[in-house]
Amino acid sequence: MVVWSPFRFNSGQQMANRFAMAPLTTDSSHDDGTATEHELEFVRRRAASGFGAAVSSAAYVEQHGRSWQGIGAAHDGHLSSLHRLAAAMRAAGGLAILQIYDGGRIAKPELIGEQGLRAPSAVASLRPGAKTPRAMTANEIASLIASFREAACLARKAGFDGVEIHGANHYAIHQFFSPRANHRVDHWGGTLSKRLNFPLAVAQAVRDALGPRLIAGFRVTPFESELGGYTLEDAKLLCNELARLNLDYISVSLDDYRRSRPVGETRVYDGPVEQRHAPTENPVTAFARVIAGRSAVMASGGIKTCMDAEGAIKMGADLVAVGRAVVVDPEWLCKVRSKREASILAGLPKDEREIARALSIPPRMVEYLLSRPGWIPRL
Repeated sequence: MVVWSPFRFNSGQQMANRFAMAPLTTDSSHDDGTATEHELEFVRRRAASGFGAAVSSAAYVEQHGRSWQGIGAAHDGHLSSLHRLAAAMRAAGGLAILQIYDGGRIAKPELIGEQGLRAPSAVASLRPGAKTPRAMTANEIASLIASFREAACLARKAGFDGVEIHGANHYAIHQFFSPRANHRVDHWGGTLSKRLNFPLAVAQAVRDALGPRLIAGFRVTPFESELGGYTLEDAKLLCNELARLNLDYISVSLDDYRRSRPVGETRVYDGPVEQRHAPTENPVTAFARVIAGRSAVMASGGIKTCMDAEGAIKMGADLVAVGRAVVVDPEWLCKVRSKREASILAGLPKDEREIARALSIPPRMVEYLLSRPGWIPRL
């Protein structure tokens, strides 16, 4: 089966199989952005099942863009923590990839300090209770690009095999590409070609910082389901330009790779996502055709079995990222490999205390998961 075959990236790095552990928000780091032992154990146990690669939870590159109590890759004080995280992610010898992000207008006010929310434009998110950010200056934009570059340098020093840029799910890079969030009329916005400038500048900065032998990936939401957002055709243009930068892979952020349903900006998990302009073409297939082998395509969302993973490969993906299934069952990949899928856990235990104990999930992450009804099944 293709999913068990190795895959070699443009950089020369090789995955032993096509399965990647998806980036999973723990919301469980120390206040200073260093990883807790609970987080490291969460990652270590799941990575030990033999993923070809593991992608970390997103690390903030600037304190002002911190969207949850997660890990940081913002300064040298985070280096030791990142080194420990990379070691935990390599529990079974797979590749360790650090995801990096900035929250922009959806940063958490209580975490970002006195500077306040900043974003491409002074336009509030659609999330309930969202505050209106201030528009970033040109100097702040240049500084944020430099922060992504420095985060990539920290990842290299910490021993990671690569970096994934979080350009999806309505965080800052997504905001710069979105016509709903970006109303600028300078180099960074105003037309589609100018809205491409920030994502491409970040990708180039990270690629340069890593050098040619480490993995550079980019996670993208394929279209905005809300009215006035960017379309799949827009995202295809972005992916085409990203592939020109010799990125190793482009990860397609979907709730279910079979259905063209990205997570909406309101982050409502217990109801349908609005799709006023849902494309008829599957994004995984569309991106694979546009990228045309210049970068790998990683699919995610709704992968619960080996058959699901093979289905994503048939639709054009080279790699598959598994998230919710490994939250629920840390030994998911071992069971899939040994053809014991009938024994895979179907949901989280009913007892909240048992969730943390039996599944090695940090207590704060348990609260985070249970605050989103319908996203993770319960037994």
